[in-house]
Amino acid sequence: MTVFSGVIPPMVTPLLSHEQLDVESVDRLIPHLIDGGVSGIFLLGTTGEGPSLSYQIRYEMVERSCEVTAGKVPVLVGITDSCYSESLALAEHAQNSGADAVVAAAPFYFQASAADLKSWFLRLADESPLPVMLYNMPSCVRATLDPDLLAVLAEHENIVGIKDSSGDLRYFEQICSSFRRPGRFCVFMGPEERLADAVAIGADGGVCGGANLLPHVYTTLYRVALDGRTDEIPALHHVIDSLFSEVYRDETRTMKLIPGLKYALSLAGLCSDVAAPPFRPISDLHAERISRAVPLLLSAASRFAPVA
Repeated sequence: MTVFSGVIPPMVTPLLSHEQLDVESVDRLIPHLIDGGVSGIFLLGTTGEGPSLSYQIRYEMVERSCEVTAGKVPVLVGITDSCYSESLALAEHAQNSGADAVVAAAPFYFQASAADLKSWFLRLADESPLPVMLYNMPSCVRATLDPDLLAVLAEHENIVGIKDSSGDLRYFEQICSSFRRPGRFCVFMGPEERLADAVAIGADGGVCGGANLLPHVYTTLYRVALDGRTDEIPALHHVIDSLFSEVYRDETRTMKLIPGLKYALSLAGLCSDVAAPPFRPISDLHAERISRAVPLLLSAASRFAPVA
């Protein structure tokens, strides 16, 4: 069984339009991530706009990404859907394409009880041809994978971990202490600004959106935190704080993470700034701030890149 640890970025989905995958940018972005020291790639997650994409683009993204990755690092595929059969079909496609695991949040739209979620995830784990990582994302799916439910799900042999994006550090600490078993059930932090805290608690790693642009910053932060070199953490956090303030937030301080990040990636020559609906292009003022920030961020990040 593949053991997951380290920084596994939720890769953006490069688009030429909301109806067309930007294949050439997929080919550029994946080597950028791998060269940045990431330990895996997570496709079609929240930062990857998975639920906003057509099924055709999702399938093409999985196929191309697995082809380009070519086994250099594990590939995890988000299969979250309100339709069970679509989740399972994408899991099967992921296996056929060469992916290593799938990631599933609770089904959205209809309110699901704890019993409903238990049935859904256990059936998915029984029928998925790939190992399943759970995804706790209450802000998007209106359901929390509470510890009582996890106590059942974590025992299933085909459920291998959880990514927690709740932002609740007490909950995260509880699931680390109760369910994390190295080599059997891994625990990943979603909010990237809490990666160092999560590692100190015992996390296996983080799913860091900013690693699309600055992979070395996050992979270095993970190693520093793992080694207990806490004196090196503030300089890395300074870069991440700047990414949040200048790229993720617009001039009104409203979070515009995905369109802001894609615009920054376009300035870095990695992909276009096209985001799928409902996202709209960023404002001119936000674009100006990102244009000023990106060269400074890339320069700061270069200090953490290994010497060739």
